[in-house]
Amino acid sequence: MASVGHYKTEAIQEVFYGKSAQDSLKEIISSQDGKKRIVFVTNTSLTKKGGLADQVKIALGNNLVGELQGLKAHSPRADVMSLIALLKKTKADMVVTLGGGSVCDATKVACIALENNIQSAGDIANLATATKLNPPQVRHIAIPTTLSAGEYTGFAGITDESIPRKELYYHASMVPNIVILDSAMTADTPDRLFFGTGIRAVDHCVETWCSVDANPIVEATALRGLQLLVDGLRACKTDHKNLGSRLDCLVGAWLSIQGVANGVSLGASHGIGHILGGTAGMPHGETSCVMLPHVLRYNAASNSAQQNVLAEIMGSNKTELADHVQQLVAELELPGRLRDADVPKELLRTLAEESLLDIWIATNPHPLNSVDEILELLTKAW
Repeated sequence: MASVGHYKTEAIQEVFYGKSAQDSLKEIISSQDGKKRIVFVTNTSLTKKGGLADQVKIALGNNLVGELQGLKAHSPRADVMSLIALLKKTKADMVVTLGGGSVCDATKVACIALENNIQSAGDIANLATATKLNPPQVRHIAIPTTLSAGEYTGFAGITDESIPRKELYYHASMVPNIVILDSAMTADTPDRLFFGTGIRAVDHCVETWCSVDANPIVEATALRGLQLLVDGLRACKTDHKNLGSRLDCLVGAWLSIQGVANGVSLGASHGIGHILGGTAGMPHGETSCVMLPHVLRYNAASNSAQQNVLAEIMGSNKTELADHVQQLVAELELPGRLRDADVPKELLRTLAEESLLDIWIATNPHPLNSVDEILELLTKAW
């Protein structure tokens, strides 16, 4: 931990946990003053008749004025524009999202874009360069079905399909107003997605603890989050219907992201992961499955003592942290190499060039200063 620092909570947010999403929604809606015109946003996989999306819509009742289904992975700009159009048409004052990080990210950006005269997909880039942005007026209630933990931050990754490249946007006001943690809402999430995003949350814990600007609060949440996640993921693998373990994972993911949510810099696993997602199409979690062990071995020259603390939580500090992570990835039957995720070898240099531009390459604990250094990591991971 740095001996000198500064800590600031970026946003006020409510988190409901341990009871059903339906009960939480009814409580939230009844507490709101004025009109409650709600738009519901989700992806295609949750919309089967009588499924989780229908359960949420029943809880919304007559307040539901519009619905957008079928949002795609990696939050393409086109999905952001579709949601902006629906929010305008319905004059919504609340939006409820059910899904993973992509659904949440697209909604975050749509809500702030609505207040800042974004008229086209090309205009979305203006959100990154504007000197002052109006905060969203539409309240955002997020119900996560994965462990990606994007619900707690003012960051959003949006893909510019014309490049293609996933671009990172940040504004403190983009943080969803309310998050509902209901383990039953993860019941239909495919194992590969649930466990993959769980490793992403592990990556949040690891890169927060090892951050160049960690602080006491986020160190504490990273340690507790890692413990909950490692035990919870293994328990869920043994018993897929264990809602208690699923809730532990959801809470672990919530704790894991507190560093990111409050300004702590991450490292190359996340930096390279952004590009593997937006350019190569890898799911968020699977980028961490592959890259985190290689980044840890690279960074050991600068932070082996910090890594040893986390290795003890994962089993023993007699084994390298990178090996513990790889073992957990294997236990969860997730891809451990880029080739296993269908990333072509001929794309590696382009990925390295794009990665060098990411903000979290610059804050990697052991300096990564060139395309060739990143290419070497990618080659080892392939």
